[in-house]
Amino acid sequence: MKNTEDQGTWYGQIQSSRGNITVIRDEQLPPANKGRMYLYNTDRDAIIEYDETIVAPKLIELSEEDKQQVKAKHTKAWEAARKQFVRAHTKTSTTTSSRKTESSLDLLPTDDDDSSDDDDDE
Repeated sequence: MKNTEDQGTWYGQIQSSRGNITVIRDEQLPPANKGRMYLYNTDRDAIIEYDETIVAPKLIELSEEDKQQVKAKHTKAWEAARKQFVRAHTKTSTTTSSRKTESSLDLLPTDDDDSSDDDDDE
């Protein structure tokens, strides 16, 4: 796994005794834990966290022809998985700030009588 395409997307395979698995690596994903790497596994239609020391030596880059076939077959599923993955991994940081905002809002006075009066006017 040496070259990255434009925007940091790499297409390859994990070669193992159980068979080859086509994977996509995107350098723009949130970083994995130390010694780990995220790869989109086309067989499982999911972004999986792998042990880098085990998987990296087994990765081979696809030929240009194979890469085009993978793009044609898996782009929609890859983009959907990527979107969901990014949303899930950024949710943790936004949840913390949302809780602070919600806590602050609970301290603000509310006037329920005004909202019910508006409903009666119609």
